[in-house]
Amino acid sequence: MSISNITEVNREGYGDGAALMSCLRGFVRDSHPARTAPRRLREGLEGFPNPSRILCLGKAAPALASAAAGLFPGVPGLVYGTSEEPLPQGFDGLWGDHPLPTPGNEARSGQVLEWLARGSGPLLACVSGGSSALLEVPAPPWRLAHVTRVTEALLASGAPIGDINAARVRLSLLKGGGLLEAVGAFPVATAVLSDVGRGVWRLVGSAPTLPWRSKAQAEAVFARFGVGLPLALPPLRPRPRRPLDRSFLLDDAVGLRRRVAAGLRAKGWRVSEVAVPEGLSAESLARAMARRWGRGRRGPSALVGAGEAPVDHRGRSGRGGRCSHLAAAAALALSRLEHPGPWAFAALATDGVDGTGGAGAFTDSRGVPAPERLEAALAAADTAPLWEAEGSLVPRRPSGNNLRDIWILAGGGP
Repeated sequence: MSISNITEVNREGYGDGAALMSCLRGFVRDSHPARTAPRRLREGLEGFPNPSRILCLGKAAPALASAAAGLFPGVPGLVYGTSEEPLPQGFDGLWGDHPLPTPGNEARSGQVLEWLARGSGPLLACVSGGSSALLEVPAPPWRLAHVTRVTEALLASGAPIGDINAARVRLSLLKGGGLLEAVGAFPVATAVLSDVGRGVWRLVGSAPTLPWRSKAQAEAVFARFGVGLPLALPPLRPRPRRPLDRSFLLDDAVGLRRRVAAGLRAKGWRVSEVAVPEGLSAESLARAMARRWGRGRRGPSALVGAGEAPVDHRGRSGRGGRCSHLAAAAALALSRLEHPGPWAFAALATDGVDGTGGAGAFTDSRGVPAPERLEAALAAADTAPLWEAEGSLVPRRPSGNNLRDIWILAGGGP
């Protein structure tokens, strides 16, 4: 099998799994919001008054600030992000902790509110994943320790991020449109870079500038994932719809999946796009992927998927993340096929951070670890050390993007 006809890559002696990962990283770099957001901002803001201030939140906040500053030079802005980066002229920066809210984040949230209250005129809010942890003022009688404890339990449960964000809305004064109180009557345009499912993209960052009405959702999420509450949920805080406001999607994982598939087809590959149902575990996704792969292929073939296959790591202290776990589960499922043919697999976290491991992992049929090693790593949720030992763990490095996880299974035929 040869992956080299997908694109020009440096295989560095690692084999086709590394070549496939190099290809995948190239697609993610091409989808960086600094490149993709300007056109979509321009389209989404057509007919909206020019903003007099710009607020950018989350893991992709610096890149979104660069895109917005290019369209509205001289407009002042505030970035509240997770990793410090250079900012456009006229933008101030705050840098917070992730994935759990901290006292520092609560204090910085107060600074965001003060910045909004001092300003006037239309606001452009660019929201990306990671904003939920950054923006936190607990809704009484809850305190930060309560919110942190419950958030940590939800993250450990393997709950989809959309469900986690819906539950977070109920616990916070700033989520579900809470930031709007500091904006007053001025119109707000919210541009969203989504790390949640397509149907709930307005919940990115727990919807700080978008009123979210879902009466029973928080109770249902806590019950479904067995998360106990330290005290009764805060009362509902209905927020009316603001007719002058607007919101629009900048990019999401489905858009990235389609671009990756189109790029592979342009190179002559037969490509099937795979929808990843919300909440489907990594093991279940891997088994479904292997069944599909085992039905037979002609010529260069690939399966492409984007989304998050959660890992329930309660009671397991291993090191890893969704992508490294999915790579181990896929390798195990493929090794159990009777005639899998040559294959390579790569999974990558688009934000550059895969749980407590690296940024992703790759493998192929020529160098796949023994089944017993894969089984042990999966059972302990300890997949990062497995791929480190194989030399196929992608180094952890924030990318400035956040479009969920992306993966490719490719091969040259049976």
